[in-house]
Amino acid sequence: MPTKKKVTKKSKKSTKAQAPVAPPDPLKPEYIPPPPKPGEQLIKLLTSQPVDEREVYGLKVPSRILAQLTPTEIRDLRSVFELFDSDSDGFVNPPELRRTLRVLGFKISREEARKTISVSAVKQRGCVDFLEFLDIILDKQGDSRDTYNEIKQGFQLFDYENRGKISVENLKQACHEAGIKFTSDELAEMIEEADLNGDGEIDRQEFTRIMLQTNLF
Repeated sequence: MPTKKKVTKKSKKSTKAQAPVAPPDPLKPEYIPPPPKPGEQLIKLLTSQPVDEREVYGLKVPSRILAQLTPTEIRDLRSVFELFDSDSDGFVNPPELRRTLRVLGFKISREEARKTISVSAVKQRGCVDFLEFLDIILDKQGDSRDTYNEIKQGFQLFDYENRGKISVENLKQACHEAGIKFTSDELAEMIEEADLNGDGEIDRQEFTRIMLQTNLF
């Protein structure tokens, strides 16, 4: 019996031409990271560039100063600084610094004032700005903090309603309790003398200024 020949099927090669492969784009990045989650960029910014200062009354104050002085103390010290900044250029020279520190209760000679500025002034310009002045105060903060605590306590004696302001009525009450007699016109003149913003009352900044200016503390 004749054997059947195995017929092998020849594979048909595809007659379709393959599409040419485009060369890689040299400008296209190999990896595109996924978009950040909401808030992730802000967190990264804050952690990579930590904030070392904060704005207080329009002034950028380093955190090392804020750790030792309250915003109110910084404001009051700025009032003192501006009081002795005779030409209002934002700096105090050795004589002005000496007068300022003496008002705050520090005994300092002319030579000591000159050396203090020489050490404290960053740009060696022969005078110090307000932030450098704050550093000087922090170095001598024992007496200055006592002085400001006394002024603060004195203000609170008149601020009966805890409003942060002293009115003519507050002065009348204080005089009555102390057994001191002043007319209403005399008390109004006291308010007017210390009232810098013209609101008819004395706030803590105005009280501090007049106390230091008259050497009552």
